[in-house]
Amino acid sequence: YKEKQMTNLIETLKANSLLIIFIIMFLESLNLTGIPAIVIIPAIGVFIKNSGHSFFVVFAIASFASILGSIAYYLVSSKFGDVIYNFFFNRFPSTQKSLTKAKEIAEQYGAKMCLIGRIIPTVRTFISLMSGIFKVKFKDYIIYSSIGILVWNLVLISLGYFGYILSTITF
Repeated sequence: YKEKQMTNLIETLKANSLLIIFIIMFLESLNLTGIPAIVIIPAIGVFIKNSGHSFFVVFAIASFASILGSIAYYLVSSKFGDVIYNFFFNRFPSTQKSLTKAKEIAEQYGAKMCLIGRIIPTVRTFISLMSGIFKVKFKDYIIYSSIGILVWNLVLISLGYFGYILSTITF
């Protein structure tokens, strides 16, 4: 009985794999998966190699989901960012130096920080939040974040995809 349930679960996952990837990547861009992107995204590359799905199609779905999630995160942080910023700044004096530095960087580099920050592992976690809090222009945010997301996803999906291929070669 349990074997049949497991088989049914696997078949359901296979049938909905692209939707599942979309949901995971959307949640990842909101920092809600609890699993680092450097684990999730290469796993998608391995999935592509084993599933027979088109690399481009899965890359496009994963990237679109990431962009939509980052836009949602930006919109929430632009609406409530001042409250969040002031809460941490006032309640946790130890964060004041970091928050002040983040604000200076946002003012100096604007949306360009989105491009660079999207490809730096720990920094990318906070790019949407900081961009919303510091009111980076929405259009610029989308452009620079999208470029950064596309680069990040391409590199990590490719690592999983080609890393899996290399792991199957026997010398």
